[in-house]
Amino acid sequence: MASYRCHLLLSAAVLLAAVLAAAAAKSPSSCVEGQAIPRRPLPGCRWYAASQTCGGAPRLLPAVMKQICCRQLEAVPAECRCKALRVMMEDTPQGAELRGKVCWHAQAEFAPAIVTEAECGLTTVHGRPFCDALSDE
Repeated sequence: MASYRCHLLLSAAVLLAAVLAAAAAKSPSSCVEGQAIPRRPLPGCRWYAASQTCGGAPRLLPAVMKQICCRQLEAVPAECRCKALRVMMEDTPQGAELRGKVCWHAQAEFAPAIVTEAECGLTTVHGRPFCDALSDE
């Protein structure tokens, strides 16, 4: 009976070690541009955020742009989605004129909402469809 308990305890320890190793391999520290995050990430989300915040005539219907954005963001590992949105905004030129800066700030405020239930409904590093303000990610 004691050997059975010892074997069971050893099996549980091995399983726990495997789970922890897998979690460490998928940690947010692996969210590097060019690896888990594509270089110049989420062009569809960049266009979608601009169409939702800055006005202008979109090239596609907003629902189609949203669908493209959600597909691109879904392809990024859940633990890297918030960082991918931040990298997307860092890679978006602010423009020299005031309207460009105002538009960029509006997009930066909207971008974390892309993962929410109202938009793409995608789980993130937080375990739910939520990103902090991009400056906090």
